[in-house]
Amino acid sequence: MRTKLLVVAIVLGLTFGAKASYPNVSLWNIQYSTVDSCGALPNSPYAGQYVVTGGIVTALYGYGYYVQTSYANKWAAINVYDKNHSPAVGDSIVITAQVTEYYNETELDSVKSLTVVSTGNQARTPATVVAFDSIQRREYQGMLVKVKNATCVRYNTAAAWYVFSDSTMTKGVNSEDTIDNIIMVTQSYTPGKKYNITGVIHLEYANWIEPRNANDIVGVTNIQNNNVVNVNIFPNPNQGIFTASIDILTGGKNSEVTVMDMTGRVIMKNLVDLHTGNNTVPINISNLEKGTYFVQLTNANGTAVRKVVLQ
Repeated sequence: MRTKLLVVAIVLGLTFGAKASYPNVSLWNIQYSTVDSCGALPNSPYAGQYVVTGGIVTALYGYGYYVQTSYANKWAAINVYDKNHSPAVGDSIVITAQVTEYYNETELDSVKSLTVVSTGNQARTPATVVAFDSIQRREYQGMLVKVKNATCVRYNTAAAWYVFSDSTMTKGVNSEDTIDNIIMVTQSYTPGKKYNITGVIHLEYANWIEPRNANDIVGVTNIQNNNVVNVNIFPNPNQGIFTASIDILTGGKNSEVTVMDMTGRVIMKNLVDLHTGNNTVPINISNLEKGTYFVQLTNANGTAVRKVVLQ
């Protein structure tokens, strides 16, 4: 009788009281794979399993977000398909979710739990620099990356995205890739113009770059011909009270000094009159939460953006 009661108790405990235990796995271990004998990359070794993992949120989109291990440069980011939780960019999170393979992209979905450990973090600064001849490598899936001196080649009107190329070659022609519009509204790029573009790698028909906000897009030609010679923030990091030191070639009235958060939301905007040479503009945003913000200077002759970190 004692044995039967013990068996019943165990069954009831498993059915009603016990909690499933899932392995703690790093993003690198979820993503990392090596070429098999056929030259193809196998699925994640955790495909179909629930795991506990975590990292820094680098980007948000309509039905999920991207998470990356701090300071990693490859094999350490993932797309999380999740409509039930709303972390912010810069959140350090721990999640319990299922590893899935979706058209050769390793993802997390069916999120059981999400815990925000801290806020205002940076996943990687600066972003990993890649070229278009290597951007399709699986090691960059979900990663926050940057391409430099990418030339806008053409606009795909039907799909509403732009195609860019760089100096690398693929099969004898200039390597190309798509700058997509899933995370942010499509920007108006100028064909023939060069840009430095930061964004997360999202798998659509191939690995495409998804800029997160306007600060991820810098026109190289504009900066080189800019009336703004230099902009420095000091001290940086700070507690929200700092000075923007601005050197310009010719003075400009009604120059805009704008402070934005990492999503591109305007926090503060002031008009200032600048004179030729060095100018100092005091800024106080000490009422804001700790984290990373951007200071943008705009006048009739150019634009410059600088990052500021509040501690």
